[in-house]
Formats: sequence, structure tokens, C-alpha cells
Amino acid sequence: MRRTTINLISTTILFSSFLVTHTAKSQSLADGFMKGKGHGSLVLSYSWEQYNEFYFGSERMDAPPPFGGEITTQSVSLYGIYGLTDNLDIIVNLPFIAAQGANEEPEAPDQNVSDLQDVALFLKWRPLYIETESGNLSFLGAAGFATPLSGYEADAVLSIGNQATRVDARLMTQYFMNNGFLVDLQAGYSIRSNNVPNATMLAGKIGYAGKNFYIDVWSETQISDSDAPDIGDAPFNETRVNYTQIGISGYVPLTSGLGISAGVGRYISGRNVGIATRVSGGVVYSF
Repeated sequence: MRRTTINLISTTILFSSFLVTHTAKSQSLADGFMKGKGHGSLVLSYSWEQYNEFYFGSERMDAPPPFGGEITTQSVSLYGIYGLTDNLDIIVNLPFIAAQGANEEPEAPDQNVSDLQDVALFLKWRPLYIETESGNLSFLGAAGFATPLSGYEADAVLSIGNQATRVDARLMTQYFMNNGFLVDLQAGYSIRSNNVPNATMLAGKIGYAGKNFYIDVWSETQISDSDAPDIGDAPFNETRVNYTQIGISGYVPLTSGLGISAGVGRYISGRNVGIATRVSGGVVYSF
């Protein structure tokens, strides 16, 4: 497969899993493909997310506390990745997020918040690459940090983030077959400041990367440290947040350096988290 096609596909794989939501969940910014020295990609993405059910602790409720109605989040992110060497990439992500809560009380106003969220900077390193008769196997590591860029409120239902600096590290493996099928597995740990609970992250995807399109199904899980409190026992940003979300994403190249991507995701279980459905789309430019 040509490098240009692989560059576009690798950025699309990232796009399917890194979209940032208003509760600052720690989706992966890295996948199993390397850009190659001097090659890079820029992604301008948009996502829309909505929920009217909520896990209050582990109990599923019909409406998010402390008021009823739907909560809608929209985000625009600018993501960039560049190959410093054939086995070392640098990654930057900058999201702007807006959240709206529709109050069910007739005389109560709707609530709106919007601002820049957390800038993220990561390095991805591939120390081992093995070619086989049926494909190639990569072992990788990624590490970096994210920190708030604005003074948004953290202790509120409509917070767009948790006002914490986090340091993340992940181990990854990917098997990419000659017929275009791939499997990507990840495991990592996130250390957060500001009394926000640390968390373990697990992720995986199965996909197909062809010349004319890309598609995958994916899953991402976060498990907060078990001694963290539930909502009601501490400020919102200090509560335990667990979740598993699943989704599907796709990509179609338009030219050798330009393509479009789209996806949908859904939270299927959790703790202190909204049961949201998310749709997203983006424009990918590779060079």
C-alpha cells in the first residue's frame, strides 16, 4: 500500500477514537501506524453528543442531576501529527467545546458553557517492527500530557473538563495484514492533578484498510481508581468515572492528500457518566 494511503488511514484510525467529550475522558491520541520521517497529517473534526440518561454512581437515571432535560455537547478539534523519524511521531490536539443543558422546568433557563478545553502533546515511539509472510506486527509506546487552556468551571454538570493536568502512558500493539485487515490493542494509565482520580485505559479495534476506503469497529474503557467517590460525595471533577463505549468509523480518500472521515459512538456502561450517543465528522489533510 502506498505511504500516502497509509498516512491517511492512520490519521482516520486516530480520528475514530480520540474525539474529546465534555467530561474530558481520556481517549487515545495514538494508533499503531507511524507517519514516517517528514510526513504528517492535520485533522479538523466536529462532533455532536447528546444524552438524557445518566449513571448516578452505578444507578441508571432518566435525567442528569441536578436538573432534567437533555445535555448536548458540540466540539471542534484541531489535531496534528508529524514524523520526527520513521519510528517517532509528535502529536498535538486542541479542542474547543460547547455544552448546553435544556432545563425541564418552564421558568428555569437553559444553561450554556463553551471554551477552549485542554491542549495535549504526546510522543509515540515504535521500538519493534516485525514483518511476516502475512503482514507486519508493531509494538509501540506513547506518552504525553494534557493541560487546561482556559478557566472553565470544573465542578458542574455542564463542565467541559475537569481542570486537571494529566500525564498518560500507553503500550500498544498492532497487526496489519497484507489483505488490509488489522487488529489494534492498547493499555495505559493516566495520572491526573487537582484531586481528579487516576485511571486505567483499555482500547481495541478491528478494521479494514483498503485503497479506496477504511472502516473499523472499536471499543474504549476507562476504569478510575476504586477509592474515588461517587457523585454527591465530592465535587463533580473529583468523582470516580468509569465507562465503556463502542463505535464504528470510516474514511474515504478524495485525493492523494485529502479525505473525509465520519463515525458514531455510544456509551454502553458506566459510573457517574452520561449515557451519550456521539456522531462525528472531519477533514483529513496529509503531506
